[in-house]
Amino acid sequence: MKKSTVVLVLSLTLLIFAGSALAGHQVELYTTSWCPYCKKARDFFNAKGISFTEYDVEKDKDAARRLQELGGHSGVPVAVIDGQRIHGFSAAAYERALKAGN
Repeated sequence: MKKSTVVLVLSLTLLIFAGSALAGHQVELYTTSWCPYCKKARDFFNAKGISFTEYDVEKDKDAARRLQELGGHSGVPVAVIDGQRIHGFSAAAYERALKAGN
């Protein structure tokens, strides 16, 4: 087998493994369209290739109600990563929650 083929197969294997590890996370993100920290939170998950479900609490009354039930805070963003609630944007807190979920 040619060296380039082996490298390609190994690269694809690593990508598949990394993707499956990231796919195991359940992430919900409560946001508004105008919030700069919400944008940072979206950008964080997108850059990591982590899929998430986003709820705009100004456009979705059910999402706003669920946000209140999560802890009574009305500020955004609120990320729920594998059941762990994180208020505000914190890359370090998001990383810890993602590691804890593995």
